[in-house]
Amino acid sequence: SIMYTLCSKLPQVLPMFAEVLGMPSALTAAQVLLIDIGTDIWTAIAYAWQPAESELMERPPRHPKRDHMVSNEVLLYSYCYIGVAQSLACWVVFLSAPHIYDLFAEGKPASDYTGADIEAERMGMTAYYWTLVLGQVGAAVAATTTKQSVFQFGMPNWGLNLCIVLELLLALAVLMWPPLQAVFKTRQLTSSLLIAGMLGFFLIFNLEELRKLALRCLWPQQVIRA
Repeated sequence: SIMYTLCSKLPQVLPMFAEVLGMPSALTAAQVLLIDIGTDIWTAIAYAWQPAESELMERPPRHPKRDHMVSNEVLLYSYCYIGVAQSLACWVVFLSAPHIYDLFAEGKPASDYTGADIEAERMGMTAYYWTLVLGQVGAAVAATTTKQSVFQFGMPNWGLNLCIVLELLLALAVLMWPPLQAVFKTRQLTSSLLIAGMLGFFLIFNLEELRKLALRCLWPQQVIRA
């Protein structure tokens, strides 16, 4: 659950630095809080009911002093691997939103935005948010195992499954319900952007399945610590 929770931090913070370079806003502070509270926290709690992977009892116990819950491996996985992949997916979808790249190329400050510019920016922000939510769903599914394929292990944690469904319903409500649109500065996405946002899920899911396949093929006897 720690690996999963940390995965979204890089794509959450990068938009702040991108704004310094003149990029239109990709994520608001309210949307960051919504992801942390409405998406990440409940899914992380649901991992408490996660069934054990097949090789769990083969893993040596953690050393009380040498092995930390947040190790270098966890940080590399969350920030430098999944976090980078999520960020890439989010920026690709964000920049594919109508007129977002034009706003960046023009170098116009946000204070000079016209009504049409504001609408374009909010459409882009919504696309970024939607892609990040789906990326976290991909990370949630991927983090259920360290070496086994999800196709082999399945999704036996019904608490986690329920949380994923609820966070998707919440995200869709934020996209489509006017009162929540006003609070979080979102807009209803076009069907093409809704589908494009699925890049966040499929990129993470496929990368992880390939990584686990490589572990099983190259080091079949090696026990992987989560």
